[in-house]
Amino acid sequence: MFSPDRNVGKTLADLPAASLPDAKSTVAVIDNKKIEATYQKALSAAEDPILRQQILARIADFEMARSEQAQLNATDNGRYFDKPIALYRELIAMQEKSGQPVKGVDLDQLRYKLAKALSMDSRADEAASALDQLAKTAPSSTYMGETQFRRAEKAFADGDYLAAEKHYKSVADDKSNPLQQNALYMQGWAEFKRADYDVALQSFTKVADQLLSLAKKPEDVAQAVEQLSGAQKNMMEDTFHVMSLSFSYLDGAQSIIDLQKQMGDRVYEHLLYENLGQLYLEKKRFSDSAETYKSFVEHNPLSNYAPEFSIKMIGVYEQGNFPSLILPAKQEYVQRYGISSTYWTQRNGLIGISALNYLHKSLQELAEYEHAQAQELSATNKTEAKSAFSRAANWYREFVASFPKDPKNPEMTFLLAESLSEAGDYPQAITAYEQVAYQYQDKEHGADAGYSMVLLANEMATGQALAETQKASWQERKTNYALRFAQGYPADPRAAAVLTQAAQELLTQKRYAEAATVAEEIINLKPPAEAKLQFTAWLVLGHASFDDKNYAGAEKAYWQVLNLLPANAQTPGAPTAQQMRERIAASIYQQAQSDLALSQKDDAIKKLLRISDVAPDTDIAIKGRYDAGVYLIEQQKWSDAEQVYLSFRQQYPKHELTASIPAKMVLIYQNQSKWALAANELSIMERSSNDPNVKRQSLAMGAELYEKSGNKPMAIEQYQRYANEYPRPVAEAMEAEFHLAQLYGELQDTKKRQYWLQRMIDAHASAGSQANDRTKYLAASATNELADIPYKDFASTPLTLPLKQSLQRKRAALDKALKAQEAVLAFGVAEFTTQASYRIGDIYAQLSRDLMKSERPTSLDAAALEQYDLLLEEQAFPFEEKAIQIHQANAQRSSKGIYDQWVKRSFDELAKLLPARYKKSESVLEVSNEIQ
Repeated sequence: MFSPDRNVGKTLADLPAASLPDAKSTVAVIDNKKIEATYQKALSAAEDPILRQQILARIADFEMARSEQAQLNATDNGRYFDKPIALYRELIAMQEKSGQPVKGVDLDQLRYKLAKALSMDSRADEAASALDQLAKTAPSSTYMGETQFRRAEKAFADGDYLAAEKHYKSVADDKSNPLQQNALYMQGWAEFKRADYDVALQSFTKVADQLLSLAKKPEDVAQAVEQLSGAQKNMMEDTFHVMSLSFSYLDGAQSIIDLQKQMGDRVYEHLLYENLGQLYLEKKRFSDSAETYKSFVEHNPLSNYAPEFSIKMIGVYEQGNFPSLILPAKQEYVQRYGISSTYWTQRNGLIGISALNYLHKSLQELAEYEHAQAQELSATNKTEAKSAFSRAANWYREFVASFPKDPKNPEMTFLLAESLSEAGDYPQAITAYEQVAYQYQDKEHGADAGYSMVLLANEMATGQALAETQKASWQERKTNYALRFAQGYPADPRAAAVLTQAAQELLTQKRYAEAATVAEEIINLKPPAEAKLQFTAWLVLGHASFDDKNYAGAEKAYWQVLNLLPANAQTPGAPTAQQMRERIAASIYQQAQSDLALSQKDDAIKKLLRISDVAPDTDIAIKGRYDAGVYLIEQQKWSDAEQVYLSFRQQYPKHELTASIPAKMVLIYQNQSKWALAANELSIMERSSNDPNVKRQSLAMGAELYEKSGNKPMAIEQYQRYANEYPRPVAEAMEAEFHLAQLYGELQDTKKRQYWLQRMIDAHASAGSQANDRTKYLAASATNELADIPYKDFASTPLTLPLKQSLQRKRAALDKALKAQEAVLAFGVAEFTTQASYRIGDIYAQLSRDLMKSERPTSLDAAALEQYDLLLEEQAFPFEEKAIQIHQANAQRSSKGIYDQWVKRSFDELAKLLPARYKKSESVLEVSNEIQ
């Protein structure tokens, strides 16, 4: 324990001894003994009481000086001040007896000097009594301060702390007293001795205030301490120690808070906490010590000293062996002073070196601890392990963020990535791995980090519950990571395999140009990649080139795959030889298509036909040959096309494309005028097709081509089938009937011709909405031709005797003929209307003429015959008039632009019937072109 007996400043005993001024520089040195002897002689001679006191006072001072010198020179503890004591007592008695003040000899001064002599002679009680007397008799004395201080010291030494406190306070209250600070300090001790700790703390606080008055802020305290003298430093140390004791006897750190509430905050507050914490630590009160440091931090979170106190607290836990508290304390330290803390932010990261170093150390320890815990838990509790890995990642991340230029950063970032990966945070892990691999390019962990990026991206693309678009995005990123890895670490043994996988993924992602480039890199690696990787690269190159429309490059690559296939058939994803041949065939086919796009049809045809040499009987080869025929047709190379399709049909009789060949052969044969062969192909189409329209059209076209080839029986057979089997559409059926009528006409089979003519008429009559101008024309034509029969029957029916009976027959024939012609007129087809009109007029004219030319009865006389002729003329005249009207109506069509043979013939008939009007010679008007 500290003691007030330590050297803490001046006391009364430290006052200098009384001596005469040193005047040797101005007067000659006089021997003190001779001076004293002179004063002794003067005293013997002096009778005046006042003078005697003044001389005696001088002698007493000389004796005091001699005693002090003797004491200094002595080797024992004897009494050396008896003479001055006796003289000062004698003078005091003289003063008290006379009651008169003596100039130069003050009673309070005599009492003070007496007390000093007694004190120096170790006669403490007598000295205290002298001082008490001084205080009692001269309270206003200039020696009162020292007197009270000496009295306080005596009381303190005697254990009378209340009296000591009182006397010290009287001195401490005098700011001008040189002993004020010592008195205040001892006052605090007196209060402390009386266990009045709260009051003592206030006194000691005032002492500290005086000692550290130069410090205006906490950062100035250290410098203020350095400027203290040795005694002041001792006093300061004792002051803070006794204050710590007081705090410990009260409520510990809370007492510091309470004191500052009473007296206000102090710039040296941190020293109060520090000394208290140290006191507890020395007493092995570890919890109290740690709580003290913690209290300072909590009440001064932004103080410059806060990190230091947090470190002290953790140090106490370590000394006290409290492992369960150390880890949370270090975590709290990082939270309070780390890069994310308010402390760090407000200082822009400018914190003390020791604090920064401890932060560095703590972050590393916390990260390593959590990482180790996580690894240990991995075998037993996956959920807890993931949480621990996540916590480790947080510490690693904060370390890297806090110390961006630290040489450990590559390793710490790698461990951060590893922890994030184990915690399941793949995106953040990838970011950290990327830093290690490509920002730091760390020699130790760079390659592993780059490879890990590929693996984690694959996990995201395949093992996570993500939307398809997100998975596709991760798959693309994985590919890019793989390419970057292979480029950044080409010497890594994993590079070739990663590059190969990347090429496959680029192909899947339809990044064909990139896939081809990467595949070529693999193929050209030095030293060469292993065989199966080269095989895969060639396959990717083929597919990528094909999909990128580089079909020549694809063919070349596929040939390589086919050559390497026997040795790599067991490679995952390896195609069969047949599949490769089909791919080669497809490449050639597409090359042909490219030629076609450039209008290089001859080259395209050669390639299409070449496919059969590479991959015979493949679908592409078959299609190639078929397409070659198409392009030969387009070039009108009919003979070549014929040979291609004939061989195609012979080689692939059951192929689906074979069914379409007859139509192409029809075109080929038609263009070679091979009508019968074309018709035969149409017969094939008609028989083989399941499409009613194809069957119908093939039958119709085949009939036409048989007719064109001269094979009338086959033409008739085809037309008849068509007319009977396909009455709809009506127009097409009537065309078939029309051809049948023509063919039977050519064969002079009148009956069958008339049958099909009537079929045409009936078909149009029942056509309904399918009727059109063509069906009407055909029906009109057929009606017109059939109308010729009753017309001729009428003309050939004679009027014989008896006239009545023959006239009835003639009238019946007339009705049939007129009805037939009227049927023709009903169609309204101009070509047949004029003919029918003419014939109707001719029928009436013919009847009129036949009446007039009919046989006369032989039994009639001349008069009766004349009368008979008149009667016949009367009968014939209306018919003639009717004929004239009809011919005139037909002739008038010429005014509308219709002038055919039948209109002309109507004019001719009118010229006969009305010669005066219609049989006139034409007059020709000559026009001169000369200009008048």
